[in-house]
Amino acid sequence: MSKLIKDKMPLQSKKFLAYLIADIGWKILMFYVVWEYKTQIDRYAFLILVSMIVTTGFIQIGYILGQAFIDRYVMIALAAIDQDDKDLKDEDKPKT
Repeated sequence: MSKLIKDKMPLQSKKFLAYLIADIGWKILMFYVVWEYKTQIDRYAFLILVSMIVTTGFIQIGYILGQAFIDRYVMIALAAIDQDDKDLKDEDKPKT
């Protein structure tokens, strides 16, 4: 079972693809604001850019921490399953 989890590529993950599309979308919006205002970025455009940067930063941190938590949880669960399997195999062995 652990082999199936490790063999999955990131681009096969629906969560990763959704994150990637969202992140690219934020980058496109930021590029558009910079392109639209060019060198005449006023206070309003600056606040929009800062809020976009902060929002995309929170999304990235949330995604990375969420994935780290899930990876840790899966590893602990797999270790527990492996330990249970080992204990069951040890019980099946005849005691001498």
